[in-house]
Amino acid sequence: MLPIVHQLIGSVLVVSGVILTPTPIPFGLILLTVGLTLLAPYMPPIQRLIRHMRVKWPHIDLHLRRHRHRFPEVIRTTIDKTHPPAAPAE
Repeated sequence: MLPIVHQLIGSVLVVSGVILTPTPIPFGLILLTVGLTLLAPYMPPIQRLIRHMRVKWPHIDLHLRRHRHRFPEVIRTTIDKTHPPAAPAE
């Protein structure tokens, strides 16, 4: 039952975030981020999107890995499932 609740809340947050993103205060981006994080453990396309973002912005990846232990279990699962591949050795 908990995955259904996560997906429902995540979907509502994503829709709300998309609607609120163009407002002067970027509160919609926060809602969008939390919603995608709740949906990621259950949806591979969102996992790929988050993985791409973590590769594109390594400082975000560093902070996610550094503070992983402070997040709830569903967000830790998302962090684990979206870990970017290791960089090739030179």
